[in-house]
Amino acid sequence: MRKTPIAMALAAFLASTAAIAAEGDFVAADTNIDGMLSLDEVLAMHPEATEETFIAADLNGDGMLSEEEYEAATGGAVTTQ
Repeated sequence: MRKTPIAMALAAFLASTAAIAAEGDFVAADTNIDGMLSLDEVLAMHPEATEETFIAADLNGDGMLSEEEYEAATGGAVTTQ
């Protein structure tokens, strides 16, 4: 079975965000406390992530990752306070 480019990008994002996906990471990554993660916030927590994988995880295309998008990209590992 062939993987689509988006599926491959999401798989890469999942692999590259494994470190972010633990111990309250969404809250910790959200440094401006707006409830969204920018590319800069993701890269600050996990420099191996790429713009391409971020874009693939940004399902609504607004340039930010909501908690739901983050949860979907990381396999449901979001922990908020």
